[in-house]
Amino acid sequence: MPRAERPAVGDGFGSGGRVLYAACALSQFLVAAGASVVTTMGPALREANGLRASWVPWAVLVYVLALGLLVLPLRLLIRSTRPLPVLILGLWLFVQSSVALTLVSGAPAFLAFRAVQGAGAAALTATALALVLALDLDLDVQRPDRLLLVWSAVVVAGFGTGLAAGAVVGADWRWALWANVPLTATAGIPLVRLLRSTRRRDKAVGAGAGSFGGGGDGVGVGQGEEAQDAAA
Repeated sequence: MPRAERPAVGDGFGSGGRVLYAACALSQFLVAAGASVVTTMGPALREANGLRASWVPWAVLVYVLALGLLVLPLRLLIRSTRPLPVLILGLWLFVQSSVALTLVSGAPAFLAFRAVQGAGAAALTATALALVLALDLDLDVQRPDRLLLVWSAVVVAGFGTGLAAGAVVGADWRWALWANVPLTATAGIPLVRLLRSTRRRDKAVGAGAGSFGGGGDGVGVGQGEEAQDAAA
């Protein structure tokens, strides 16, 4: 398909595109910070959960493994279904596990909830990737390069912030995890609202024109990659 004939996938979000970009970036900031925050929390965290110093790397590893192993299957699930259920699942898992990590005692329970937190992070990452790719089909401009640069900067900033926050909180380490609740809501609520409003608009257009009966969670979210493949 010639580039001039590509469907304007991002147009389905209208003026909410910038908000969607910002919300996706914040979600990835939290995902990166969640990976590193426990590494510098110090002895207060280890004493509260019975973690030996040699076990702290496992608190990072189980998170990263869950994120790495699940993001691709969830990405494929979004392509075959819709992003909204995966987004809601990711928000719920990330928030609930963050709270649970402040309440549990014992190394096995702590590591288990870190894995659950990583699964939530995988769902958030898969959703962010799907939405950002759906918004950005115009390969004639430099937006993909700029987007990659911004995405990388956000992840690095989140990872560094997690290290700094873990070192600063000290004995009050639970507050660093509780902070995930309002921050995740700040990122998640706009995404959920945009997807729901776009889905309702798509259904209304489909009912009126009779040509868009599928109705997704955003115009072209499931079709963006197909359009990119066809454009070669």
